[in-house]
Amino acid sequence: MATIVGVAVDGGVVLAGDRRLTRGGTVSSERKRHVFDFGAVGAAAVGEAGGIDEFRRQLDSEVRSHETEQGDPMGIDRFASVASDLAAAEGVEAVVAARDDGVPRVRGISSDGGVITDDAVAFGSGAQLALGVLEGREAGLGVDDAEELVRDAVETTADRDTDTGAEIDTYRLPADADSA
Repeated sequence: MATIVGVAVDGGVVLAGDRRLTRGGTVSSERKRHVFDFGAVGAAAVGEAGGIDEFRRQLDSEVRSHETEQGDPMGIDRFASVASDLAAAEGVEAVVAARDDGVPRVRGISSDGGVITDDAVAFGSGAQLALGVLEGREAGLGVDDAEELVRDAVETTADRDTDTGAEIDTYRLPADADSA
């Protein structure tokens, strides 16, 4: 199982995840995306390959539908609620990022649909190791430094966890809506 992380800092929110897919202790792919960019919101998921794919597909559909009907991106509470229902149905764990009254927020979603509101979350085979790196962060980080931090968390995990790979994808949601 891969490792996914998310961290909220003063400069925004960054999600990261590796691309390794393992089955029964054997690496079956180094190209499996676990981080998804839906524009104004983002997500990362770990679990079985089919569950991740279905989670991404359905979440994308919900995001598009909401934006079409409401004319605005989903806020963090609505996005986390939708992701929670989908994660429970598909048996995946997820990290989601969206704005709450303009402020970027992160939420962890467990496979039973529970929502974690901490500023640093991690799931997957290397979650404990990655969380240790994230919790050692300095205060007042910008989004560039946060991206470096989440990459470091996944890279450190990959050095010690055979189910976590070295290829890393990220999603950024800066505090300044005009930055990317």
